[in-house]
Amino acid sequence: MGFFKRRKDKKMLQQVLDDVQSQESLEQIASNDPASQIADRCDQIMENAREIDDGKKEYYIVTSYLNDIELIENLAPDQAEEIKKAADYVAKLNLARDQFLNTSKRISDAQFQMIQRMEDDIPDAVRNLRANEDYQTKVKRDMQYLEGEKQEWEILKRDRRKQRRMLQKSSFLLVFAVATAAVLWLILSYGFDYDMRYAWIATIFAAALGAAGIVLRLESGRRDIQQAEVNINYAIVLLNKVKIKYVNITNAVDYVCDKYHVRDSKEFAYQWDLYQEAVREQEKYRKTNEDLNYYYDKLVKLLKKCELYDSRVWIEQPQALVDSKEMVEIKHNLLVRRQKLRSKIAYNLDIVKKGRSEINVMLKNYKDAGQNTALLQKIVTIDQMAGLEQA
Repeated sequence: MGFFKRRKDKKMLQQVLDDVQSQESLEQIASNDPASQIADRCDQIMENAREIDDGKKEYYIVTSYLNDIELIENLAPDQAEEIKKAADYVAKLNLARDQFLNTSKRISDAQFQMIQRMEDDIPDAVRNLRANEDYQTKVKRDMQYLEGEKQEWEILKRDRRKQRRMLQKSSFLLVFAVATAAVLWLILSYGFDYDMRYAWIATIFAAALGAAGIVLRLESGRRDIQQAEVNINYAIVLLNKVKIKYVNITNAVDYVCDKYHVRDSKEFAYQWDLYQEAVREQEKYRKTNEDLNYYYDKLVKLLKKCELYDSRVWIEQPQALVDSKEMVEIKHNLLVRRQKLRSKIAYNLDIVKKGRSEINVMLKNYKDAGQNTALLQKIVTIDQMAGLEQA
């Protein structure tokens, strides 16, 4: 594979060398042809002739602008004051328009168009959304209150059940204590012949009192548990109703927010204010454009009476008609620009003259020059573009 590739590369290299040699041969043949030599030299200086032609045209324009400035500076006071007033209006209106265009948009185009489509419904929608959010907050607060009440009754219910278990244990302890005291009293009464009547009375009284206290506490706890269960059930019923209201009002709020692409009523109201401000700014911008067009036309008409070369160019720089410093700066820039054009024309003209001299010498050595119409026409074109008189 490598061998065949090297052979292929050698063939390609040889073909390139043959093409180069053929091209050199053609160039050598052409170089021996006087007409080709003259044509090549003409082509070389043609670009310089074009630069001269373009430079002269631009030089004429710059000079015309300088003449316009001179005419404006020499206007009659009344005419100059009228132009100055119109230019001042144009400058101020341009500034107002630029400020509007450069001000960053506070509301997106999509949001503006959406609000614009439903402009008539927006104020009511904002008020309804705010009212629904207030109602949503109230319902949520009621739901939290009921949830808290339910938790409190559940805590009370757990406490009373815990208390009942403790009272049941206490009743067993009371029975055990009474039984122990009775056995002790019996031993002391019969074994040691003590008089235990008062001890029995005290024990029986204490046992009765303790039993009564336990029974009363158990009954009270039972009633509290029943009441807690009733209250819990009632709270659950109310809570379910409130939750349904909360879900419904939340869906209504979310629907409006999704419809108008806002997070809440505050953002909705803010977007509406931005939209109204944008509408006012657009109306102001439209009015500014109308006034600007009016003063544009007025300024151009006033300047045309002065017979200027270009009256409309001052629309883009009205401040120069108001502020003499601005006019001086423009005049200075035009003078610098004209001087550069002079240098450019002189440089290219020098090259063209030298090239024409060479062509004249070559024409003398070319016997058939008078018969080569295309070549003569090319030379004439160069002379015309460069402003040369000699043929």
